[in-house]
Amino acid sequence: MSAIPSEFLKRFEPFMQEVPINVAACAKAVGLTIYAIDLPAGVSGMIRRDSVKGGESGFVCYVDKSEPSTRQRFTAAHELGHFVLHRDVIGETHQDNYLLRAEGLSNAQEAEANRFAADLLMPRRLISDAMANGNDTVSELCSLFRVSPTAMSIRLGLPT
Repeated sequence: MSAIPSEFLKRFEPFMQEVPINVAACAKAVGLTIYAIDLPAGVSGMIRRDSVKGGESGFVCYVDKSEPSTRQRFTAAHELGHFVLHRDVIGETHQDNYLLRAEGLSNAQEAEANRFAADLLMPRRLISDAMANGNDTVSELCSLFRVSPTAMSIRLGLPT
């Protein structure tokens, strides 16, 4: 069962047909814009209320542009997860550190956002398809899905 609520999965589905998943398009489908900027040391991403850049949702997402693109993609998907799942408790600003943990949200909420990100970036159906087409190593799958070896290993249930 997906960590992405069905009403949002329907909005994201057009962008989840081939890899790599376009996380920015998924975010845009729910009125969230993602920007890559310089963030303070130790901050990988944040979501905040912003009446100017927030558009129709009133929220904007920032990821640290100095981090690897695979990390930026997972962080963006994680923050999108907070937007979808925890918007009512975000407050004005929510920051995730480099371990994708933050004050103000529970470990359970952080785990939910991580599961959401994994389901968005690495749909099991597309992993199965890729493996059936001969892409059966973590390295090959990481390259296709544009995720880190750690993220893919966790998704596949492998030790990290």
